[in-house]
This record gives sequence, C-alpha cells and structure tokens, in this order.
Amino acid sequence: MNDITELQPADEVLRQIEERFRRLVEVMPVAVYVCDAAGIIQNYNNRAVELWGCEPKLGDPAQRYCGSLRLYSPDGTLVPHQESKMAEVLRTGMEARDLEVVIERPDGSCITVLVNIVPLRNGNEELIGAMNCFQDITDRKRTEEALRRSEGLLRLVLDALPVGVAVVDRSGDVILSNPASQRIWSGMIRAGRERYTDSKGWWHATGKRLMPGEWASVRALVNGETSVNEVVDIEAFDGVRKTIQNSAVPIRDTSERITGAVVVNEDISARKTAERELNDSYNQMRALTGRLMRAQDDERRRIAQMLHETTAQDLAALKMHLARLNRTAGDLSEGDRSALTESISLAEQSITEIRTLSYLLHPPFLDEAGLLSALRWYAAGFAERSGIKVDLELPEHFERLPLDTETALFRIVQESLINIHRHAESETAGIRLHRDAEELVLKIEDRGRGIPHASLTQIMSGGGAVGVGIAGMSERIEQLGGRLEITSGGHGTIVCARLPLVKDAG
Repeated sequence: MNDITELQPADEVLRQIEERFRRLVEVMPVAVYVCDAAGIIQNYNNRAVELWGCEPKLGDPAQRYCGSLRLYSPDGTLVPHQESKMAEVLRTGMEARDLEVVIERPDGSCITVLVNIVPLRNGNEELIGAMNCFQDITDRKRTEEALRRSEGLLRLVLDALPVGVAVVDRSGDVILSNPASQRIWSGMIRAGRERYTDSKGWWHATGKRLMPGEWASVRALVNGETSVNEVVDIEAFDGVRKTIQNSAVPIRDTSERITGAVVVNEDISARKTAERELNDSYNQMRALTGRLMRAQDDERRRIAQMLHETTAQDLAALKMHLARLNRTAGDLSEGDRSALTESISLAEQSITEIRTLSYLLHPPFLDEAGLLSALRWYAAGFAERSGIKVDLELPEHFERLPLDTETALFRIVQESLINIHRHAESETAGIRLHRDAEELVLKIEDRGRGIPHASLTQIMSGGGAVGVGIAGMSERIEQLGGRLEITSGGHGTIVCARLPLVKDAG
C-alpha cells in the first residue's frame, strides 16, 4: 500500500504535464498533429482542422502521413506520402525544419505551408513518433509573388525608360541602375564616395566645376534636398562630354530617416546643340532683319529724294510751261483752253501728291531738324487727311538721337497712327514722348474699340495683316535694345516703345 500511495502523486504530476502540453498545443497559432512511429495520427489541435479543411481520423491507417491531403513540392510536383518528409523523419529520426509544401485540401483549394517535423523519443531514446507543425504562409507567398511581379514590372519600366535612373543607398553606392543610365555615363557608375571626387561635372550655366558635395545625389542624402532638372555638363567614363538634366529625390523610411536616393539623368546634349544652333540662326536672322530694315529706310530715303528733287521738279517745270501757254491761249478754242486749264490743275495736284508721298516715305525734317519736327509735321498732316484729332505732348528741347533711333521711333508713330485710322474707330489719338533717368519712352494711344486679347496675342506673334506692321515695330525697337509693349481694352489701345538711354547719343 505504501508503494502504491507513493506512485499516485507521480501519476498526477504526469497527468498535469500532459494536460498542460495538450492546452499549449491547442492554443498554438500553428497547426499541430502528432503521429506514432507508423505515421498514424494520434492527436491534433483545432488549428489543424481549420488549416486542412477536414478533421483527421485518429488511429486510421488510411490516413498515414496525413493521407487525406495531397502534397506538392514548391515546383508543383506531387509528393507521394510514403516519400514525404514525414516518412523520412520517421525512418531516419532526423528532424526537418522550414520545409515549404503546397497542400491540396479535400475541397480542391490549395495553401502553402511551412512545415517543421520533430521526432519524438521515449526515455530509452527509442523513436515513438513525430510532432508536425504547419504554419500557413499562403498570404505571405502571395505577397512575395506580388512583390516579385512588381519588381519585374519595375525592372521592365526602368529598362524601357529613355532617361537614366539609379538608386543609391545611404552610403552613396549605386544599388540599381537602368540601361539608359549606363548609356549616359558610358558604363556602370562605380561604388564608393570617392567617385564624387573622380566624377567630372560642371554647372552648365557658369562652367564652374562641381565639388563633391554639390552633386544632387549627395545633397539628397546629406540634406534631404530634392533637386529637379539641374543642367550639368559631365565627362562620361569614355571621355565624351555630355549635357544632362540631373534630378535627385531622397528616399525615407517610415520614421522619415533618409535611407537612400533616386537619381534621374536625361541626356540633353542633342537638344542643347539644337538650341545653340537655333539661337545662332535667330541671331543671324535678327542681324539680317536689321540690315534689311536699314536697306529699306535707305531705299525710302533715296526714292523720296528722287521724287522730291526730280519728279516733283519736272512736274513744276511742266506746270510753268503750261502756265506760259495759258497766257497766250487767246487763239485757242474754248475746249482747248479748258483742257489747258485742267492740265495746269492736274500738274499742280500731282506736285502736291508727289511731295506728300516723298515726305511720307522719308520726311526731310527727320534728317534736317530731327525727330520732334518730323512728328509735328506728320501729326498735322495725318489729322488733316484722316479727320482724327492728334494731341502731341513733346518736350520743348530734345537733343538729336542717332539716325537709326529717330527713324525707328518715327516709323512706330507712323504705323500706329495708320492702324488707329484703319481699325480703332477712334476720334482722337495721342503721342507722348519723354525721357527719364534710364530710358526714352514713346506712347501712342487712342480711345477706340481696343483689340481682343486673342487677337492681340496673334498680332504680337506676327499673325494677321495688322500684326505684320506691329511685328515690324517690335523688331525695329528690339534691334535697338528696347521693347514694345501693347495694352488694349474696351477704352482703347496704348502702344509703348521703351529704349534704354545711350550716354553718347546726340
């Protein structure tokens, strides 16, 4: 009796240990089942039922090695149960860790699990079974697969991009770059911070050499600075000079710590060459335009002089001869005398028109007396011919300007008044000329219907019949280093020409 009584506490202790183990297995978040040395299931927890989608039959030889399920390796190969890791562990007594297995459940659905198999031994170290732990990693595998697809798609996108993209880590080493980046730099960008010293780059605008700390990627890593489209000249690894647009953006983790940077390079060498060639062509065109305008003014001056000194004089002589004949026309018939009188009138009218035309082509006042006299003469004649009242606000004393400048300002007044007459439907016009400490300002304004915004934009770009004249005015003033401004609305239009003062003008 004493021996039996002494054994009872030991049995109770064993029972409590088994109960605790059972509860521990039951609450474990992984599926667990225990089999004997023959592979027949002896115990399992609720998570195993949830995971497998069926309830195993305890002690059923038909379900040896979990026979109610179909097992596949990660590559999709069906694994016979007698060849499974479970069978191998029971044969060898060697545990198996972190095995990835695909399980096809009775309803046909599949899950991916991570399996750990631990052999069980008795006190004599004899193999009596094994404990299997299954962890469902289906969602993780799906996430990993989605991540792989995203990374693959990202790689495809990066490879297809015409701009260079590189990712650098916190130390500045390149951990990812696309083919375009390698083409721009003529090879892989080498690792190590010393490359910033070895890499050759210059600010495009100034030609100043980039210091190691001035590269956009360094500023992104050190200061968290975002740089966009900085134009830099570089010397690639093969020695070829290129112009690139350089951008860099810092990469931050969830704690806002900088972990790297994304660098984007675009080779704009061809574009910069085209811009330079276009600018050269534009400058050549501007120079040609200036020469054409001067040639046009010279030709107007020559024609005006010829009309005034030759044609007008010939008409004056003709008028004198006709007047002489008229004094001795007593023997002529009444019809002949009438024709003679009309001829004298026509000659006089032609003289007036030729003189007016020559003055409009190039007023002699412009060469002889200067801009103010020419403006007064032209404004008076324009008012008389058009019926539009012209108000003049001119300085009393005004030193002479270079001939090209006076001619340009006169032509701007002439073109503006013609446009007012043709388009503005204004009864008045004003001409204002003044100078301040830095520039000469000429304004021509009206009180007409104004120019719609869309039309004004088109006119300033040289479109439309009116725009040709305004574009010519703008070109004239730009040739002299000035600018033409036009404002217009429902109460009229103001044309303003501004010229920087030339110290030695006069």
